[in-house]
Amino acid sequence: MTPRHVERELALFLEGAGLGLSTTSSPPTLYWGQVPTATPDRCVVARETGGEQSLYLGTGRGLLEADVQLVVRGVPNRTTDTRELAVACWRALHLARVPGYVRVLCEGAGPMQQPPDGSGRPRFSFNVTASYVA
Repeated sequence: MTPRHVERELALFLEGAGLGLSTTSSPPTLYWGQVPTATPDRCVVARETGGEQSLYLGTGRGLLEADVQLVVRGVPNRTTDTRELAVACWRALHLARVPGYVRVLCEGAGPMQQPPDGSGRPRFSFNVTASYVA
């Protein structure tokens, strides 16, 4: 079985979802994995949160499930705008038909507000489970 680069693939799916997020703009507004120390206030980060779960299918293949957390950060004192972007990301991913995946499922009923970061920027997060056969 070959694991996939799930955080990257979900980020690239979001990039194509029409939310104004980009991995190639200068500076980027969409990241996966390790985030550089200098990022814009408004950005989205996809990062894997744990080991993959698997179920052997008896055919030399297995169903793998990877957990990814999406963190949406915004401009200080713009909590409503940040929440709207987080909800848009949640909607784009929940039950999305991401190529190569059997199922993509967001946990909960939407993004959860987190405490602001050290610079007072609002943050929201949600978890996604992405299932695929390998």
